[in-house]
Amino acid sequence: MADRGEIFVRSFWLMLMLAATVPACLAEEPGPAEGPKSVDLGPVFQKWALDTRSQGDRGTCSAVVVAAAIEYAAAGKQGRATRLSVEFLNWASNQVAGHAADGGFFADLWKGYAAYGICPEDDMPYRRHFDPALRPSKEALARAEEFRALALQLHWIKRWDPHQGLSDAQLDKVKRTLRHGWPVCGGFLWPKQERWQDGVLQMCPRGEVFDGHSVLLVGYRDDDTQPGGGVFLIRSSSGDRREGLMSYEYVRAYTNDAAWIGAGEGPLP
Repeated sequence: MADRGEIFVRSFWLMLMLAATVPACLAEEPGPAEGPKSVDLGPVFQKWALDTRSQGDRGTCSAVVVAAAIEYAAAGKQGRATRLSVEFLNWASNQVAGHAADGGFFADLWKGYAAYGICPEDDMPYRRHFDPALRPSKEALARAEEFRALALQLHWIKRWDPHQGLSDAQLDKVKRTLRHGWPVCGGFLWPKQERWQDGVLQMCPRGEVFDGHSVLLVGYRDDDTQPGGGVFLIRSSSGDRREGLMSYEYVRAYTNDAAWIGAGEGPLP
């Protein structure tokens, strides 16, 4: 039977999820068979003091995104937030992938977490430059096991395929995941020359994108004036634009892979 502390944590997390999923300042009345017109999980990140981090000049965007999703899920399960080590996750991914590279795919990063866990940032701080010889301390490995024991789960919306974007059903699943209170890790083909208008990343032809960049999707807003009928709220670890918007059209066309990390929940209905 759960003790009072565990019951409090679960109740508090549920309260946060309900508050963040349909914030009063954004949500509109849903249609007869639709969800809310907008969702913003930003207030939950703010409550946990989980700000958007910078990858600097390194190619660790996917590691930053996966670490952020793990932080978010772990905070909900533990009832407190801990900044986790992108550096450790990058190392763990390299162990399972059998190479020493700076950055990796969502799949390898998750395998690294499943095998080694992830330690707090203070036990293995992020470095300005990649060091392939860097190894975690015994203390970091022990703390990482504590977070591995949380038994978080990765759920795929779309596995990696740079030749095919999201189907309508997959796009709807991204929105449904956000409505349930979970941010979505997204890997994208990215413009060689970024153009932003009113905070929205602008669409470009396939010949003008490269593979690629990862961001965390933390909300959406239906808007008929935007390409595809709306925009997703994103957190990016590169450049000067840490938070911005991506149109449904862009996400539908250029998503390589998408997944979310939950605190023991099964796939969404």
